[in-house]
Amino acid sequence: MRRKDRSGALQRELEHRIQTGRCVYCRAPAAPDRPLTRDHVIPRSKGGRRRDTRIIVPACARCNHRRGCQEVVLFLLARPRRIAAFLDYLHALPPDTVRELDLRVFAELYAAVWLLGDSAGSGEDWRERLRHLCSGRRLHRRRYAARRIVSAVGVRLERGRERLAVTQGPGCPLPASGSVAGAVGATLDQTLATLVGALSVLWDVPAERVAEELERERSRSALRNNDLLVVEEDEGPGVVSLDGWRRQRAGRRRKPRVDQRGGRGVRGGGRPPRGRAA
Repeated sequence: MRRKDRSGALQRELEHRIQTGRCVYCRAPAAPDRPLTRDHVIPRSKGGRRRDTRIIVPACARCNHRRGCQEVVLFLLARPRRIAAFLDYLHALPPDTVRELDLRVFAELYAAVWLLGDSAGSGEDWRERLRHLCSGRRLHRRRYAARRIVSAVGVRLERGRERLAVTQGPGCPLPASGSVAGAVGATLDQTLATLVGALSVLWDVPAERVAEELERERSRSALRNNDLLVVEEDEGPGVVSLDGWRRQRAGRRRKPRVDQRGGRGVRGGGRPPRGRAA
């Protein structure tokens, strides 16, 4: 199938979900007089293209308005049951359509499940721990790390697909629709297993292989970055974050110079231009 034909099939599937499907976040059904809206998983204000159907999902007007241009990870973690609803949406899609979705969609879901799993170990204070992990640059570092992990695993599995000689498709299919409905009935392990199942459909490899490669790449990333994937309470000086961002030392910011005549600052801190004063 040509790429243009595949994109057309994805567009038709999206239009069908908008008219007759459910919201990807709250499962609100579409009505004949009130169809669903198009929500960009990667906000348009942060690099998402307007007509890129690979990052567009059906959402009700209420959820679309509430999210705005917020990062999808924060929106999902505000109510963890939204993660289960999103995974149910992926389960309902045909396998060919799943393979056409942008890999960043799965990376954002992986980051959300990852953050939720790290905060679950804090017991009753898991919300405070989750709020801490999502504050400041911590959220962006975790998102970028999740993108690198998912991308690296995808490249490795796609290159070794022929050597794996997969003939029966994924070894762990997606659970039945509704099995992850609600944050109470769905455990974190089930949510992660559902996400791994979606990735196995995406790459057409057994789910056991996907889970193994994800864990291996996550460990490698932790070693390469000096265990910075799990962000601690504070960062010492000289710590390099996962996205290459360095914390600037206090007092190093240079202020623009102002000449003696009270004019505007001079670029680069150089001398004011010569000439007679006005």
